[in-house]
Amino acid sequence: MADFNDSHWSKPEFSSNYVDNADNFIVQRSMMYNVMMSYYRYFIIGVSYNSQAAKARAILDLGCGDGILTHMLLSIDNNASATLADGSNDMLEKARTRMKEFNNVKFLNASFQEVIKDDLLPREFDFVVSSLAIHHLNMAEKASLFASIYNSLKIGGHFLNIDVVIAPCAAIEEWYMTLWKEWNHHRQVSLGMPTSYEHIPALYKSLS
Repeated sequence: MADFNDSHWSKPEFSSNYVDNADNFIVQRSMMYNVMMSYYRYFIIGVSYNSQAAKARAILDLGCGDGILTHMLLSIDNNASATLADGSNDMLEKARTRMKEFNNVKFLNASFQEVIKDDLLPREFDFVVSSLAIHHLNMAEKASLFASIYNSLKIGGHFLNIDVVIAPCAAIEEWYMTLWKEWNHHRQVSLGMPTSYEHIPALYKSLS
């Protein structure tokens, strides 16, 4: 991945357009987030769910965008604190606005490369989550970031990465792109939107 400041994601107009239309861009986005919520309830909160004596938990949201993931998690876990990290100041401002009802939140303005290079993650988290962000890194960067995440987890902590994967062959890759375009078309028709998003798969390929 190029330096974050040279990427499209550092540009407020590009990142804001993504956030505003993410449910139309991304296949089954809400379902993926529901899976995350179920995972957190089952593995992180566990038997202490709804218990007044539940321990305090610490969450890290990497590439947090506008903070939607952390907002969902804190809404079901009053005992959690959270750190939200993103390379975009514009996204962090949106996250601050979304998280204004919570007091136990910190914000870290840092790209993945800065997290890796400067060893910015404290060793304190019960749950680290990232959504549709880490795939922008090259393999060496991913390995380094995963090592940083591992080191940031408490013993028994969990890391959940909601992301895309490389297709095993060209035929499956072509089908992935077709499925994506079909989703974009379905959203446009079902919601009666005047704007078509069927160009998004091709745009993604050009930015990869």
